[in-house]
Formats: sequence, structure tokens, C-alpha cells
Amino acid sequence: MRPTDERVFLYRTAVDSVAVPWEHYERLAYEALSRLELPLPATGTVLLKPNITIPADPDSRIITHPAFIVGLLRALLEQGVPRERLVVAEAANDRGDGEWARASRYQDALAGLGLELTGMTGGEGRRVPIPDAHVFRDGLVLFPQVGDCSMFLNVPVAKCHNLSCTTLSTKNLQGAVTSPQRHMCSVQAEDQHLPAADLSRLTEAGLSLHEERFCHKHADLVSALRQLQVPRLNIIDGMVGRDGTAFREGRNHPLGWTVIGTNETHVDTVGTYLFGLDPTATPYLRVAAARGLGTHRIAEIEVVDLATGRALSPTALAGLRAQPPLLPLSRFSGGHYARFRTDGTVVPWWLDRVNEQRALDGLDQIAAA
Repeated sequence: MRPTDERVFLYRTAVDSVAVPWEHYERLAYEALSRLELPLPATGTVLLKPNITIPADPDSRIITHPAFIVGLLRALLEQGVPRERLVVAEAANDRGDGEWARASRYQDALAGLGLELTGMTGGEGRRVPIPDAHVFRDGLVLFPQVGDCSMFLNVPVAKCHNLSCTTLSTKNLQGAVTSPQRHMCSVQAEDQHLPAADLSRLTEAGLSLHEERFCHKHADLVSALRQLQVPRLNIIDGMVGRDGTAFREGRNHPLGWTVIGTNETHVDTVGTYLFGLDPTATPYLRVAAARGLGTHRIAEIEVVDLATGRALSPTALAGLRAQPPLLPLSRFSGGHYARFRTDGTVVPWWLDRVNEQRALDGLDQIAAA
């Protein structure tokens, strides 16, 4: 089966605990990728980019599991990609002593294949223009490892996030961008022409302007990546998912799936739906769909079960959704609040600042639930 932008693949395994042996992660990734007919390049590097935002133990589910990466690598080796053309890289915040690779246990996992985890550094990067950019009008600078690869495998972990709500293939692309543009959650140079008060005010979409611009930054980023015109594939490590903030605050949930596809918006729509959330209410997916980067309506996406090769019916797919849903949390003065209300609507991010500005503007406060 060959990946296409219109099709998303789902491969599942039985899991009933958040404590999953490493070999199960490896088998899930290997078996899923082995079932696909990939457009493997004859030359150049095949880059695998996991999500390793902080040095964390793999079983925390804060990072992409190294055994899942090993499974993908074994499948690629078996399909004829030479070891010397395989690169596993992430934008690391390392102190230079290897602590990042050791703490995440990538060092030991990759050593068995004669590979290592490398930090995406070196060179000036590649500035990529973005057609119809909303925020990054001068383009984005991608790390050389991304800009010069022959195939790009984007491998996020399935987890929630305080700002993006779900941090899947789109959010994981931030690590492909050089600093300071990479820090899209913050107020960046591209935002500083706007008054701080405006960034805290709600837009017509019911989001703070800061959050809405963040969603457009992600859409700009997806557009930039597509300008490279190299084969790419998004592969979510969804063996065990994590709710909460994307970092230390959260709980893990057994999921037992990987979602694979070439279109970031479609892959993230399916992943968000399987979390038990509404993709049409998820801010970054709404913006991506409005900008023509794909659909955020699950009924418009063909989801193929890799085990059978057949498309899943809407009823079958609905039966695979997490119950209860994996809810993203954000911090505020009362502790943490869920980004989605029980009626499915979204609570704005940066709620304390939003309400502070609303008080100054003489407007009603927004409840956290």
C-alpha cells in the first residue's frame, strides 16, 4: 500500500497497560512500516525526527520512544536503505556532555544499530519561502539536516499540549526550525509589532490573538516543509498516549496504535479524533483547514486499517476513540484547567492574561470550565 495525501493508515496492537515492554514498541513500528510501499530515494539521507523536547525517560511518554524509532530503522534497513544514509536527529538542548541522548536512552537503543542520536546543528540552515505566509513572511530557516535530506520521517509521540491541545506531527515540526524562530509558543520578533494588550484579547475565533498567531505559525511551518518537495511521512508513536500539558503534568493512557500519512493535517485530525477530541474544534487544525492544508473533518479522510488493507467504517473508527478523552491542560492561577469544556468548546489559552485584559476592557470573565 502506497501512502497518499488523501489516505491515512492505522495499525493497532493489543495493550492494556501503560507499562509496555520495549520490544512491543519496536514491533509496532516495524510491522506498520513494513506494510507500506515507500518512495525510498536512491541517494541522500533519510532523516527520522523524533520528539525529544526534554531529556526524559521513554516510559514517561513525554518523548518518542527510542524502541519505536528502532523499529522504523529496522524496517528501512530491510527495505534496502544503507545504514550510512539513516540519520536520527532532533533539535536538542544539550549541554555538550551527551546527557540528552543518555537520559532519553536513545544512545543505547541506537548503538545496537551502529547509529546515534545527533543534534540538529551546523551550517547556516536553509531559508524556505512560504507562499501566503501569515506570520513568517520572510520564510523559515530549517536546519541543514532537514533542508538537505532526501526523505523526511516525522515521528511524534501521541500526547496533549497546553497550547496546541494535541502535539502530533504538526507540533513536532517545530524542532526542524533553527532558533529563535523555533520557539513559536513564545512572543517572538515576528509578534513584537503588536501591542501586548492585543495579544491577550480574543479574536473572532474565540482565541487570544497570541494563540491564533501560534496556529498560523504552525500552518506557515507546514507550508514551508512542503516547499522542500521531498518525500515525507508522519508516523505517530501512539502505543501509550499522554494527557495534560505535554510535560510533567499529565497521565498516561494505553492506546496501542500508530497513525501514518503524508499530510500532516490529516494525520493530526485522525490522531486528535482517536484521543476522543473534536478535530473541528481544535484551533490549529481549524486554521490549517481554513488555509487549505487539508481537511479537519474525520468523515472526509479515508482511514485504512493496515492489518486488513481495508478502509475503516465511521462506526468502526468511532469505536476506537479513547474513553474518557485525553484532555489537554493549561496552567492558570487556580492550578490547571482543561482546554476543552464538556460541551466540546475550547477554553482560550493564557486564560489569566486573557481575563486580566478583559477586566481592563470592562468585559465579563471567561470561566475555566
